[in-house]
Amino acid sequence: MSEEAPRSGAPQRVLSIDALRGFDMALLMGGAAALIGVSRALGLDSIAEVLAEQTEHPEWNGFTAWDLVFPLFLFLAGASMPFSFAKRRASGETRGALVRHAVMRGAALVALGVVYNGFFGSHLFAEDGRELRYASVLGRIGLAWMLAAFAVIALPRTKALVGVLVGCLALHSALLLGVPAPGLDGVSLAPGETFPDWIDSRIVPGRLHRTVRDPEGLVGVIPAVGTALLGVLAGRWIQSGRGESRPRGVGATSGPLALAGAALLAVSYGADAAGLPINKNLWTASFVAHAGGWSLLLLALFHLAFDGLRLERLGAFFQVLGANSILVYLVSAFVSWSGLAEVVFALALRNGRLAQDFVPLAGFLLQWLVFYGLWRRRIFLRV
Repeated sequence: MSEEAPRSGAPQRVLSIDALRGFDMALLMGGAAALIGVSRALGLDSIAEVLAEQTEHPEWNGFTAWDLVFPLFLFLAGASMPFSFAKRRASGETRGALVRHAVMRGAALVALGVVYNGFFGSHLFAEDGRELRYASVLGRIGLAWMLAAFAVIALPRTKALVGVLVGCLALHSALLLGVPAPGLDGVSLAPGETFPDWIDSRIVPGRLHRTVRDPEGLVGVIPAVGTALLGVLAGRWIQSGRGESRPRGVGATSGPLALAGAALLAVSYGADAAGLPINKNLWTASFVAHAGGWSLLLLALFHLAFDGLRLERLGAFFQVLGANSILVYLVSAFVSWSGLAEVVFALALRNGRLAQDFVPLAGFLLQWLVFYGLWRRRIFLRV
């Protein structure tokens, strides 16, 4: 990877990054449920069972495909950063303006996360004592992306960013493995008994998602910065290949991405075996490596398919979702697309209910059509 932040001579949109973000959102917005339903409708119950297992989070340690959706989105937010910052610098923005942009974006995502958690549907402090939850997925993304942006602005050299990444993971690991929670005789990695959990229980406002801990607590932002910075490094690698006087081939770019992904997976399994479990709840360093490894492998595949083979029609299908990713996520908190699809298709067919196995697919397609309409009219929620 290049030592300096690459120049901005290359086009600023990368189809592979946009398409992969859309693919990530497709899984989240019902694409996975649609695949399960169609598999059952076709009598492929064993496949449906495997898919269903992969759409459940492990209770504590472990990793399923569903655990990749969140960190992949944060990884891609980091991967987009070199391109968006290059565009802003080319338009004359100063470092101060970039810092202000990072702060405003981070704060907006934190606020939207609180809205997603039900800010307008409940009092801040309800009469029965239940408090609003302030920690959120969007809040974790906003804070981690913002801090990663600060690092990129202050430390343009790639080696320095690698140092920040390693430092974040080392600090969080030291808190987990080296500092016992007050009141315990020794270090524990059990739910609610880690030192980061203890810190979160005292500094995170509102209620915690798991009463004594929160998977989106503040301490977990530290290693999440590492996830965002992994994306930044991957984005720089793609950007540098596009910006050279003789751009390297897509294969020469995607190959190292895939090798780096495989190496991170190996590191994650080694760390897990050594006593640092792959754990999304704690966002452990081994989880960062594991999710980062899969993210790099997927980006390598999408880079080869969409930036190399230029599968633009398929790319556009995913771009419809990726272009409005925050809005897709927010709307899901207020709209049951499957329920709406049952009503729409029942009216359209005039003969009652849609076959139950096809309801998730109908909901997914209905949602896609709505966001396709917004995409055609260039209506986006920009944060």
